[in-house]
Amino acid sequence: MSKSSDDPRRKLLQQLSALRDRIDPRAINHFLRKVDGWEPYDRESAGEAVRQFLTTRQDGGKFQDRLRREMAKKDQPE
Repeated sequence: MSKSSDDPRRKLLQQLSALRDRIDPRAINHFLRKVDGWEPYDRESAGEAVRQFLTTRQDGGKFQDRLRREMAKKDQPE
């Protein structure tokens, strides 16, 4: 079994943590203000990809029904 220091995931997390420590928090806040409301994907393309995925399912629409229920839950205030 490998040592925890040899674990590539642990090394990556340590590298990410070190990078995060080097970034000026003001720069992060500036970036977040600039991208407020920006979506990192094209909504139409994402919707089409989901539709294509759902048409390939062979479960009689069970997955699609479950997906709709979960999305409806997300839209409802708690």
